[in-house]
Amino acid sequence: MRVRVKFAKYGPMKFIGHLELMRYLQSAVRRTEIPVKYDEGMHQRMVMSFAMPLGVGPTSSAEYMDIELETPITTDKAMSLLGEHMCEGLEILDFREVDGGKKMKAMTIVAAADYEVWFREGFEPDWDWKSALQEFCSRESIPWVKETKKGTREVDMREWIYDMKIHDKDTSAESTSVYLRLCCSVGDNLKPEQLFGEMFRSYGHELPRFALQVHRLDLFTRNEMGDGYVSLGDLGSRIE
Repeated sequence: MRVRVKFAKYGPMKFIGHLELMRYLQSAVRRTEIPVKYDEGMHQRMVMSFAMPLGVGPTSSAEYMDIELETPITTDKAMSLLGEHMCEGLEILDFREVDGGKKMKAMTIVAAADYEVWFREGFEPDWDWKSALQEFCSRESIPWVKETKKGTREVDMREWIYDMKIHDKDTSAESTSVYLRLCCSVGDNLKPEQLFGEMFRSYGHELPRFALQVHRLDLFTRNEMGDGYVSLGDLGSRIE
């Protein structure tokens, strides 16, 4: 049985990298009665994978971890057991059975991510960045050289910007946030910091390091028709 664990990451845990987070969660699972499955290698490892893990800095309302079980356990019991071992900044939100095929792993099917982005206090630009962002995201094409572990490649960033909205709660810059839906899949992944950085450069500015606070709202896969998106958290079913 494969299950998908949904959890939130916030507060002090935003300073923890993915490898450290993975080790922590593995240790937490081992301390519970959850019948997790291990591989059959010489050094047995927990069968676990993540959907597009965050780097250091961003927070999230919806991170996803897939694990495999030897025998079933109810959703309520598993969430209770895991919750007892979560530190400040980690919260277990759901525990669902999902399709067991390899092609249905969270890391394989993820296609898009929703973010809320705002400027940290003291980093608000003194120029009309909101009009610039609207113009930038409405361009027909945005040539971009993406840096990867294997080198660089030229892509059209515009094809990876699925939606953008600016939310002004009042007239103060501190109350302005930006909603983004961006491409988020293995190989084709656009981060909010990259979008803002390229937008700033196109207007002759440099985005200061640590200027943005990024919060990931959710991760999505394509629906069966291929013309929309479904949250990874809506897939599968609770275990009773």
